[in-house]
Amino acid sequence: MRIGFIGLGNMGAPLARRLVPHGGLTVHDRDPAAARALAAENVVSVSTPAEVGARSDLVLTCLPTSAHVEEVIFGADGVASTLAADGIVVDMTTGDPACTRDMAARLAETDRHLVDAPVSGGPRGANEGTIAIMVGASDALLARVKPVLDRISVNVVHAGAVGAGHAIKAGNNLLNLVCRLATFEVVSMLVRDGVDPERAVAIIQKSSGRNYATEITLPDNILSGKMHQGFTVGLMRKDASLALDIARAVDAPMPLGNLARELLQVVHNAHGANADMSAVALTYEQLTGARIRPTP
Repeated sequence: MRIGFIGLGNMGAPLARRLVPHGGLTVHDRDPAAARALAAENVVSVSTPAEVGARSDLVLTCLPTSAHVEEVIFGADGVASTLAADGIVVDMTTGDPACTRDMAARLAETDRHLVDAPVSGGPRGANEGTIAIMVGASDALLARVKPVLDRISVNVVHAGAVGAGHAIKAGNNLLNLVCRLATFEVVSMLVRDGVDPERAVAIIQKSSGRNYATEITLPDNILSGKMHQGFTVGLMRKDASLALDIARAVDAPMPLGNLARELLQVVHNAHGANADMSAVALTYEQLTGARIRPTP
């Protein structure tokens, strides 16, 4: 099977890199430097999505939003203009499930297919091959794409029909945000009470309050002083909004989710959409007066 990959950003690049040892790969990114960074003997960089489609039976995309995916598939020089009949687009973007289902229906009219397969676990999970891949597809399409996804990660799971992967990913990221904010709130309180932040996080991680923030975010990115997670405030705000849009559509009350997005807006206002999500720590330090990061 000929494979293409479009979108070589913070997440796309390590995902694509997992495919390189398994044979030829055609790649495209609007930033030529991103493609050059993936240079290898069996990697061909092309200048348009259409060229990727022409050279592939299966094209993976990892882009900021569903609007970007729609442009890459259906826009001028899009994948849909060249992808062979019965070809598959596997969208690893954190996308809007409603848009995903619409694009899948449009592709199906031309005897092509769209599968959603968003990921969770950050660049670390992508590099290590342990990232969760949530596949929204029929059983038949899952059987066709799983051997490729298995090359990327050992954790490929079937979420349900098309769109289900994107729905779960949006919900997961909203839950991640709620847990992150709650963890920073509690750790800040403990620091104000005189507890060492590293000791607080280590003990919580062994207790019932453990979560991704105590396992990865705080130890790797905040307590280390690195202050870089590779995921922006703007993307988290987008993902939280996607989840809350789903909630409104199904009339599900989300008081904690809405509050979390409001608190994230405070971070956005202070540091901007392009700030790394580690900036949440800076906002909590300002709000509480408790320094969580190492003292310079």
